[in-house]
Amino acid sequence: MKIIKYQEIEHKKVWDQFVLSANNGTIFHLREFLSYHKKRKFDDASFIFYDKNNIKSVFTGAIINNTLYSHPGASFGGFVSNTMSFKSYSEMVALLINYAKTKNLEKIIIIPPPFIYYTYYNEAMEYALYNQNFEIVEYYISSFVPLDKDFKKHMHTRKKRYIKKMMPEVEIKISADIDSFYPILINNKAKHKVEPTHTLTELKVLMKKFPEKIKLLLSYKNNTVIGGALNFITNKNTSILFYNMIDYDYQDLQIGSLQIYQSLKWAKENKLNYLDIGVSQLYKKNIIVPHNSLIHFKEQFGAQAMIRKVMELKL
Repeated sequence: MKIIKYQEIEHKKVWDQFVLSANNGTIFHLREFLSYHKKRKFDDASFIFYDKNNIKSVFTGAIINNTLYSHPGASFGGFVSNTMSFKSYSEMVALLINYAKTKNLEKIIIIPPPFIYYTYYNEAMEYALYNQNFEIVEYYISSFVPLDKDFKKHMHTRKKRYIKKMMPEVEIKISADIDSFYPILINNKAKHKVEPTHTLTELKVLMKKFPEKIKLLLSYKNNTVIGGALNFITNKNTSILFYNMIDYDYQDLQIGSLQIYQSLKWAKENKLNYLDIGVSQLYKKNIIVPHNSLIHFKEQFGAQAMIRKVMELKL
């Protein structure tokens, strides 16, 4: 096993081909996706792992403040591979740690994809990380809705009743009008004293790069945009509802619920197995605690719980 640092000209095509065919590859691991943030300042530190000239894994990473992150430009990253032996996973972790030490880095931080992003789930890599002293430093509850059966049967009766009542009041349709959506996104994030993950320009770049993978559902009342849901098809199995935002002047119309419902229908129509509807956490004095009311809200759509982890190794 050997580790090779990613080079754009030489490796971009083979990298993306491997990610698309891998067991746990997602849109967030593609070089075509990661290139959207070129104006952000960090040093890319992504790697390809070879065994006898065959790609066994790729690792998305970048260095910020003497720490190797996987990857600051994506929701999650880290190792992408097909199923292999535990020995191979362990060798890759050791090679990554050795590289970080030769660069005198202080930490490695990895955010692996949750289990719904795997075709065949295998926790061998996580144990290989743990076995080489990585620790779970952040632990989030997240929610997903299985789509293999009729998801409506698992929705709460009251939620279905509200949605049926409000649907005639709101028109929801696929749109490319990100300019109308972005001010609502800004206002929603400002209520929580944070900024959106993406700038308006970045979202335009991503939607242009992935017109079939990133879809915006806009909600209208009397031809006025009153909310929107931005969905990413992440791989052949899963999509993620990345932003679900509403104009609070119209919150009595249950826009957020309608947008989740339409996102579920859209994901089902695209023959996906899961819709990831995100984490539900609050911060109290820098301690992560569950956002109980938000978790309950998602459960009314038949959502189940999964865990997102942040793993860290201090060098």
